[in-house]
Amino acid sequence: MTANVKDCTVIKVGGSLIETAPELLFCLQEHITHMNSPVPTLLIVPGGGVFADNIRDIHENKCISDDAAHWMAILGMEQYAYYLSDKSGIAMTDDLDELVAGISVLKPYRLLLNRDPLPHSWDVTSDCIAAWVASILNARMIKVTDVDGVRINGETVPVVHAVKLTEMRESCVDRMLPELLMQEGRDCVVVNGKYPERVLAALEEKAVIGTLIKGNI
Repeated sequence: MTANVKDCTVIKVGGSLIETAPELLFCLQEHITHMNSPVPTLLIVPGGGVFADNIRDIHENKCISDDAAHWMAILGMEQYAYYLSDKSGIAMTDDLDELVAGISVLKPYRLLLNRDPLPHSWDVTSDCIAAWVASILNARMIKVTDVDGVRINGETVPVVHAVKLTEMRESCVDRMLPELLMQEGRDCVVVNGKYPERVLAALEEKAVIGTLIKGNI
């Protein structure tokens, strides 16, 4: 499977941004269209949002298995992929071998079905899938959500080590994400997608309001 795609960034777009994500994707398209340097590869990994929330309810109330809930939630991500693609006009892909320069939206179901790399648990959702994809591609990772970053003691922190997040009961990232980041020594930037300029700044590795999660201790 593809690795080391040149100048690749995986951008996880949370389902919480369903109302504002299309505008964000338009901004990303516009940004890379007017770049003078070689066009980067941006892969949008969709969150689950309302689609996966329905599966959580079914899992809890109808007593379906963890395995069934896992694959149904990934299909929820795929529904969000179709939504993002339809609203933005950005092409979808389900094959990492076919990535090209520019921006595309990942349909994750077939990719994960072929590899099944992660535990089937609500500790593992779209953040972890994005991190796994970033690992395959040796890509940078940006998590775009509806909050400014990781909050500790009521304040958004600019930098936090992944090991610290393993000690927290709750945060704005999947419970297993810090472990995956530490395994790979990979960083992840968390930014608020309601402010597209912040995502663009993170993409260009500029100072930005948000949180850098460091995978290396």
